[in-house]
Amino acid sequence: MIGLSVLVLVGGAVWYFFRTSKALAVLMFHKIDPERQDSLTVSVRQLEQQLAWLQTHRYQIVTLRDVMTAIDQNRPLPPRSVLLTFDDGYVNNLTYALPVLQRFGRQAVVFVPTAFVGQCNQWDGCTEPLMNPEQLRQLLPTFELALHSHQHLNYKNRSADEIRTDLQQNLNAFDALNLPYVRAFAYPYGGRPNDPAIKQAMQQAMTEAGIRVAFRIGNRLNRFPIQNRYELQRLDIRGTDSLARFVRKVRWGKLF
Repeated sequence: MIGLSVLVLVGGAVWYFFRTSKALAVLMFHKIDPERQDSLTVSVRQLEQQLAWLQTHRYQIVTLRDVMTAIDQNRPLPPRSVLLTFDDGYVNNLTYALPVLQRFGRQAVVFVPTAFVGQCNQWDGCTEPLMNPEQLRQLLPTFELALHSHQHLNYKNRSADEIRTDLQQNLNAFDALNLPYVRAFAYPYGGRPNDPAIKQAMQQAMTEAGIRVAFRIGNRLNRFPIQNRYELQRLDIRGTDSLARFVRKVRWGKLF
């Protein structure tokens, strides 16, 4: 009986690993700092170790355009695909993340709340400067630029009209700033409407605006075929995570 239980456990682990090896891991970063490590800040050394681990273990860093094309064509990405994403457009992403990504020859995405370009993170006490248009251009082509709401709104308790207006402002601001961007969206705070009718209206507004994918948090891997292109999940990468915890997140995601 014990032998059978072990066999079932091992078989389940092999089956789960096979499934996750063909899933997309979307990593969510915020700030990068030479030394500081906290819930929103990964140190330069940590980022280097994480990228080195991904490289050593043959994970493939894909672009946002790769992901959108795979979903549009209903085909999986290569095994062990990873998308690197950064939220909010902090100046430290340019100063510290860009050189590390360039050394490793990797690409990433930064999701930009356009009302605050060149200002600071007003939603969090104005503690960090945000990139201005010229600094955002300096990220190219290592980074793709994408949408993070205009006003950095939590859509969880917003009306359909408020969401539609904010989405359009986000698009209009990118056009006005003459910045190249990808029509992909990351929900601030991971928040989506609680009301199913409002959520449906939001997704319809995204479709009408040509937004092809949207990312929540969720902390799970994304398996193909994707059931809802506006509910892709990201893994929250924290400076308080050890490398071992980072590895567990990338390999397995949230199990339950």
